Amino acid sequence: MVKQVEDYSAFHNNWANRYEREYNHWTREEPRNQVQLAFRNHWLTFQQILKNPHFNAGSRSLEVGCGRGSLSAYFSDADYCCTLLDISPTVIERAQRIFQDNSLKADFVVGDALKLPFPDRSFDIVFSIGLMEHFSDIETLVKEQIRILDRGGAFIAYVVPEYKNNVQAKYNWINEILKSYADTDCRQEPKEDVFRTNYGSKRYVSIAKENGLTDVHSSGLYPLPMISHSIEFPFTLMPDKGEAVLVKRFTEWLTAKERKTGKNPWLCREGYGQAFLVWGFKQ
Repeated sequence: MVKQVEDYSAFHNNWANRYEREYNHWTREEPRNQVQLAFRNHWLTFQQILKNPHFNAGSRSLEVGCGRGSLSAYFSDADYCCTLLDISPTVIERAQRIFQDNSLKADFVVGDALKLPFPDRSFDIVFSIGLMEHFSDIETLVKEQIRILDRGGAFIAYVVPEYKNNVQAKYNWINEILKSYADTDCRQEPKEDVFRTNYGSKRYVSIAKENGLTDVHSSGLYPLPMISHSIEFPFTLMPDKGEAVLVKRFTEWLTAKERKTGKNPWLCREGYGQAFLVWGFKQ
């Protein structure tokens, strides 16, 4: 039986028992692997959103369900006043180590996304990465984030629904080949399944508008495949040389797309990319 994230045990066990928890998806240098490349492009896209005239340009940011805090690391490095929240003390401890090792500043809070431990209007930016799809009660989740958002603040949600026919489907055959050649040292204990919805962006956009957000938008995001012998949570990287080749090719593809369209190449049609993004601003 697949557990809903409100039980939290499956997420805790996956984080506690898998070596990918030691990864750091943030870097000041050029990305060295495909996940660092993804988070760099997430950051660039977030910065584009925050240029919207509805944003009040405040610096207090909160990442809900922070995991390693890879996006918050970018915010901290850019001198935002960052807070990271997660229900798991194990996850928070890992995020703290990453920030300490890289001389990044932030506050870390163990807390529940369905009942955020902050007063109203505490933050200028509230965002999440791969959180909301694990909740059946997304209305409470969105309401709580809007509640603690100050006027003129930005709400950004990166959502990864249960896609069956997105860009990944075209490349799964490569992953199957890689899996067959994977060294036994790469193989791990199976992860625990976690609850995931297949809600599209319309439901999130509707809830956001009903609860006071303006200029609400959505878009597909992350139009690249994940290539690995295992793309399971929290994603297993390939050897360094293989990752370097992917980063080079993916970067060339994104650059060519931007030149051709004149638009942010990280955005795409919803249902094609690995995820979708919903954003808006509090009146």
